[in-house]
Amino acid sequence: MAAFKSRHRTFAARVGGKTSRRRAPPSAALIDLVLACADLRDDLGGGRLLLRLGPERLADPELRARAGAEAARMGDVAVIWDEIDDVIFRVLDGGPPPLTLVAASSEQDGDHFTLTPKALEYIQRSQPARRG
Repeated sequence: MAAFKSRHRTFAARVGGKTSRRRAPPSAALIDLVLACADLRDDLGGGRLLLRLGPERLADPELRARAGAEAARMGDVAVIWDEIDDVIFRVLDGGPPPLTLVAASSEQDGDHFTLTPKALEYIQRSQPARRG
């Protein structure tokens, strides 16, 4: 079985005919940091735990220094640990998508409603007659 090899590069993705950048998955060092220092442990059942860093740990300057360049992502990463097999079951990266993947919207792009003739007729009937 091949060992897990972390990639430290960004991936190119094609969105709407344009090439954009996705951020790289969490590094092995960041995953190891979450495993070693997680203070929030949620039992998911079946021998699995959700491990993540709580607000106090995220604010710890020593821990942020250990994370280095990935300190901003510490709160985005959670690890599902399988206690029965003593392995990582899944790594969750809950960070927001990069801005290049988010389409810009203009103020004119919104819901547009068109009234049917019946609706217009109803509005006309329900309005009081204007005196002029």
